[in-house]
Amino acid sequence: MEKYWEGVKNTEEIDRGLYIILPLRYQGDFQKIPFSAKKTNTDQNNKSDEERDRSGFDSDDFLEILSIKCRSGEFVKRCMLEETVATVKRKWKEAVKIPFPYDLTQLQVFSFNNGIAFLTVYLAYKNKDVQEIYQLINPGYIDDKKQEIQDSLLAILEQEVFESWHKEYGVQLKWFGQSEKTKIYMMKEAYRLNVAALPKRFEERKIAEKIAYNEHQLIDVTKEFSDLSEKDVEYASGARDVNDSHYGWACAITSQEIAYAYGPKPGKTVPITAEALPERAEDDLELTMIVMYQKYTCMLLNEKIHERFQGISAQSIRGLKKEALEFIAYGTLTPSQVSKWNNVCETYRALQKENGVNEALDEIKEKIELLNEEQDHIDSRRESRVSMIIAVFGFVSIVAAALQILDYLSSGKGVMIGGFVGAVSGILTITLYYFKKIENKSKNNEII
Repeated sequence: MEKYWEGVKNTEEIDRGLYIILPLRYQGDFQKIPFSAKKTNTDQNNKSDEERDRSGFDSDDFLEILSIKCRSGEFVKRCMLEETVATVKRKWKEAVKIPFPYDLTQLQVFSFNNGIAFLTVYLAYKNKDVQEIYQLINPGYIDDKKQEIQDSLLAILEQEVFESWHKEYGVQLKWFGQSEKTKIYMMKEAYRLNVAALPKRFEERKIAEKIAYNEHQLIDVTKEFSDLSEKDVEYASGARDVNDSHYGWACAITSQEIAYAYGPKPGKTVPITAEALPERAEDDLELTMIVMYQKYTCMLLNEKIHERFQGISAQSIRGLKKEALEFIAYGTLTPSQVSKWNNVCETYRALQKENGVNEALDEIKEKIELLNEEQDHIDSRRESRVSMIIAVFGFVSIVAAALQILDYLSSGKGVMIGGFVGAVSGILTITLYYFKKIENKSKNNEII
């Protein structure tokens, strides 16, 4: 660490940023949800009109199958709330009346086609102000004043985003949770993506990982810090450049946060600017969104399974099985399906692992088997009821036929009596013949 920071001045002014990823649910027509094309790409002038109008995950880091799926607008819609940012920022500062050094510069909504959405809030800040961010977002260290800042932000987002979408598009947004009280836990529930623009590239991968770990801890990136008790941290990094033999980035991944340390591009000595930092983090945000979608879909399916077991029916089980199987078949992706780049695949794999996605999928598969057993039990009971009804009707038919025969016999007509006696005799004769035939066959088998 000392070697990396040697000769670097004014480390307090290092640009950093934080994406707060807030999980939502929505009710309404997915087709009516708005989406907007990305306007931050520097190469927009080199693209066709069709490409410029695309919304979603327009990235060279992802495989074409994922890019097409996301850009089609049928799986996920990405909406940049550019006009809302200024209003939310102004109302937030007016409501709190306490100066704070971080600046809200970006709002986005990622809406998936299964009723799950995510609202991302980007806060830009300097390395010297990281303690303010720490006190705002860290669940165990929030004082009353910082709680007021949180509550005000969430209330203004409800007013400016939730109410606006309901009014304009008929889409009702709400916090992901079971009750109205869920809002007070939203900042604790939120996933975080922390980013920093570092002054130099990294000669050693370990240095980049240490800096990313500091970001995860929400402390000064230049500080020497370690915590041996924290074992749930995974790391990924870019490949070493063949020309300058340095690494360009690394990230630290936990179940609650992913933190990226970005150095300059190959051959460059100037760090990323504060304005360009969200653009640099764009692909990493989108990759995180894919994993968040999987995580919260698993939570939603488990919730539905629990609810439907309370009042279970064959129809509800079939619908739930179909939804779960469709998600497993089409909503989940293996690392090899996400990107052609190994470092992106490793990041995705670590995100899945630390967020328990694979474990949740295994649990859902087990519960599908339980649903199958329960459906078989329901089908068996239904078949038993149908068989009983058929047996009852058959018994009634036999009784009715017997009464009809007695009625014929009681009429005293010779033809009726003769026909009945002849039919019974014929049936008995045929029955005795077959019994005799079976008996002879058995004797012959014994002799052989």
